[in-house]
Amino acid sequence: MSDSVNQARAFEVLTATPVRSRRKPRDWPDDEKARLIAETFLPGANVSAIARAAGPMPT
Repeated sequence: MSDSVNQARAFEVLTATPVRSRRKPRDWPDDEKARLIAETFLPGANVSAIARAAGPMPT
């Protein structure tokens, strides 16, 4: 048997805090969704930039 099998090993236990509440799914109005999607088809459009500019879900 190899000597490396008999050597002491260290390990770390990873923990996480549970998610207490889930974010409500986005419910964009249809006209707003259509406008955002249309923007993505423009030449040179950057989908990430469009999403960031749209900001959080309208209330």
